[in-house]
Amino acid sequence: MGHSLDAKILPRALLALSVALSGATPVYAGIPAPRPALDDATVSALLMRIQSVDPGDPDPDPDPDPDTGNNGGNNGGRDNNRSGLDRPDRHTRNERLDTERIVQDLLSIRRECRRYDEEYRIDCLRQGIDQVVSRMSNRPENRDAKRILRRASRQLAEIVATYEDRRAPRLEAGRNANPRFRTRRSYKAVKRASLPRAMARANAVVEEAATQLLRSAENSERRYAHYQQISVAVDSTKSLLRSG
Repeated sequence: MGHSLDAKILPRALLALSVALSGATPVYAGIPAPRPALDDATVSALLMRIQSVDPGDPDPDPDPDPDTGNNGGNNGGRDNNRSGLDRPDRHTRNERLDTERIVQDLLSIRRECRRYDEEYRIDCLRQGIDQVVSRMSNRPENRDAKRILRRASRQLAEIVATYEDRRAPRLEAGRNANPRFRTRRSYKAVKRASLPRAMARANAVVEEAATQLLRSAENSERRYAHYQQISVAVDSTKSLLRSG
């Protein structure tokens, strides 16, 4: 009973932590309080904490047959019991690997785009998110994440189109600009005078995407930790969206 209760409480506690970092901004006297973008050390610590209490693994049978193991089969209690306790099911392993790949893709976007001048970062982030979505598997667990990330990409594209500096040259990214996405890309610039406004709008898009990722997993205990990892990685890209 205690184990079952912990399995439900811990993910919700992590959800509250992630919402505090990636969700609604606190308000004091009607004025939203600024939230700093997450640095590399904070992101790594949060992801490690989330992974350490991942509730995705199936629970072992709490009352195994003393003679035959978990399943009461005839192949020996010790072997059957070990297979149930030590080996997560294939679905859970694949889901974890899938999530880790998505998180690493998002972090690689941040590493690439922060090397560029501020004017090009919104379009760099937008195209990077497109690359992440294109590499995501069609597993049912990814459906909501893909929908949310596609929406964020479209919103970032609208911001770039609104504030684009058509006189500025495009920034050409070589094939090795991002080792996880070996494709040639070029990024549009935002007008320098419009940069603070464009960055503020892009920051709001990222925060909304991080929050929606968390909310979309509220009805699924299994997806809590996985979507929290993606949400934290998305939220960390706000470090790109600083003007001045």
